[in-house]
Amino acid sequence: MLQVVAFLIVCMGAVLMVASLGSARQICLEEKIGGRGWQFLGVLIVFFVIGYALFCVYLFNHPVSTIESTVAAVFFGGGLFVYLVVRSTLFSIAHVRQLAEKERHRALHDELTDLPNRSLLEDRVDQAILMAKRRREPVAALFMDLNDFKQINDALGHFYGDYLLQQVAHRFRGAVRAADTLARLGGDEFALVLPGAGLAEAKKIAQKLAASLEEPFLIEGHHLSVGVSTGIAIYPEHGEVSENLLQSADSAMYTAKRHEILYAVYNPEEDRASMNRLILIGQLRNAISNDQLVLHYQPKISLSNGKFCGVEALVRWQHPEQGMIPPNNFIPLAEQAGLIRQLSAWVLARALEQHAEWRENGLCIPVSVNLSIKNLQDTEFPSRIEELLRKWHMEPKLLTLEITESSMMTDPNRVKKVIGLLSELGIKMSIDDFGTGYSSLAYLCRFPAMEIKIDKSFITDMLRNEDNAVIVRSTIDMIHNIGREVVAEGVEDEATMKLLKKLGCDCLQGFHISRPLSSEQLHSWLRETNWHHDRDYVKPRLVAVQGPLLSNVPLKL
Repeated sequence: MLQVVAFLIVCMGAVLMVASLGSARQICLEEKIGGRGWQFLGVLIVFFVIGYALFCVYLFNHPVSTIESTVAAVFFGGGLFVYLVVRSTLFSIAHVRQLAEKERHRALHDELTDLPNRSLLEDRVDQAILMAKRRREPVAALFMDLNDFKQINDALGHFYGDYLLQQVAHRFRGAVRAADTLARLGGDEFALVLPGAGLAEAKKIAQKLAASLEEPFLIEGHHLSVGVSTGIAIYPEHGEVSENLLQSADSAMYTAKRHEILYAVYNPEEDRASMNRLILIGQLRNAISNDQLVLHYQPKISLSNGKFCGVEALVRWQHPEQGMIPPNNFIPLAEQAGLIRQLSAWVLARALEQHAEWRENGLCIPVSVNLSIKNLQDTEFPSRIEELLRKWHMEPKLLTLEITESSMMTDPNRVKKVIGLLSELGIKMSIDDFGTGYSSLAYLCRFPAMEIKIDKSFITDMLRNEDNAVIVRSTIDMIHNIGREVVAEGVEDEATMKLLKKLGCDCLQGFHISRPLSSEQLHSWLRETNWHHDRDYVKPRLVAVQGPLLSNVPLKL
């Protein structure tokens, strides 16, 4: 009986050794882990197996004593030990390989959406281009950027913003083929590579991606909607390597976003314009720091009492190479580049400084300054205005801050708070471009603005367009009924001025009165400008004023 037990124990040890031999062979086949040590162990295992077989023959033909039994147990233990070592090593190798695979996946995929990232996208584009060269077929690259995502992310927080991005990625996946590569590049930007696709197919996919987002997303009980702007570039017309092709698609995407269209195809002319804009943004940053900006002042006159009632400060850029650049060409760039706060701060400081210079010369001219929505969202802005007023010893009532109608409705609670603080300082508030926004009459009544400026798009065409004339007449009546003053800007001829006088408009501003003037030109205008007499309406004639307060001096008729 002892002989049979010892024989079986040695046989099991031999089986374990044989099993270990197969595992050791797998380890030896590993390129980086297998080596001479494991090869030597494999040879030893072969010899051990032979030894086990010889000992089994010995046990089969000889009586078994305690010594042979002990040796049999040692043989089994040795086989078990080798088997466990080899199997544990294989398990460790598999675990390390799994971790390495996960790291490789993380290195090439976006952690939030599990889509390919930029590195993998560029590799897929390179592969698609190589295949396209052999097959002589196109490759389409699309760049997508979500519209209105930042507002949702800011309002609900990053947690729900990330959830929204995951849902967007899921819908995008459903809109493309399995062979296409959909990637997330970071933030709310996505990209798509379409092997073998031309421009027509790329446009269809862009429309399909936009359609996938039409149904609102349900987040925290709210139905939220986002759109998408897409840029399209085609190999080889718009780039023959992945870097150029993707850059072209990126440029086209910004074109689509700038023009607020669904998609845009790469246009080299637009790209050059974008490059010029980037260069101009850098130069604008330096211009603000290096005092290359200048202020011009457009006079306003009162129709109700024949008095000169102040000026509006308008910024110009004295570019060292391009000359005088009008605000429409660089203020949108300042908004885009996040420079609008610095620009507004410069304009305010310079306008108040100029007012102080006028005051030293015996002129006290009320000044109006335009604000950006960024200023109205900054709760520290009123305190900075107060510091400037104190620095230049300016009475708050002589400063008017103009805001657009549309900016009133952007984050209205914060805007209302900031404007309330400005009004408490005694600063006059004015609503600019009235008629182009969407503010309600109820909100307008509660808004602390004593002056409302009708947008010049209604004024300039009111003589030829009866509808515009009706709108202007109704607007003037409505504004007067809620106790506000009306300013008409864009007055370019006498007939328009005459009609506005008849309709009861309070103040006028426009090229018929004067173009925007430098400080020196304004002095000349005050001395030299004449308005010819007409009995039908007030035509003021300005004369040189010696008194300390120009705004209180009637214009000579």
